[in-house]
Amino acid sequence: MENMGTAIFFTAMVLVLGFNQLNYILEGASEWTHWRGLGHSMLFALAVFAIGGVFRPLAFLPIMIYEIVWKAVWLVVVALPPWLAGEQIPTVVSVKGSMIGICLIIIVIPWKYVWWRYFTQPIEPWRRKKQVSINQE
Repeated sequence: MENMGTAIFFTAMVLVLGFNQLNYILEGASEWTHWRGLGHSMLFALAVFAIGGVFRPLAFLPIMIYEIVWKAVWLVVVALPPWLAGEQIPTVVSVKGSMIGICLIIIVIPWKYVWWRYFTQPIEPWRRKKQVSINQE
């Protein structure tokens, strides 16, 4: 039950983000600039990966953390400068939707688990040491 909110959020990502991005892709991908096409393609891929989070929310938490980071970077680097200059903000994603999304994700992520799993566990080695067989003759 503890991960129910996370699973529900992943479900919303799949349904809302996936449906919207698939519609954008099917309606007019040939008319986009390369960067707009990149943005919609990455958002659709994010919705596809979120399918895993519906069934295994804890295993797919890095996708939610990625969602927080990219939206925060987009808001600060892409949306904030034109807004401060009184210009129109690029509309690959909604500014209000991004801010609300970040807040909701921050609420539903089990931060104690994130801390335990990604910061207190021993670091995995790049290579495993070869095991020496005891039964060598």
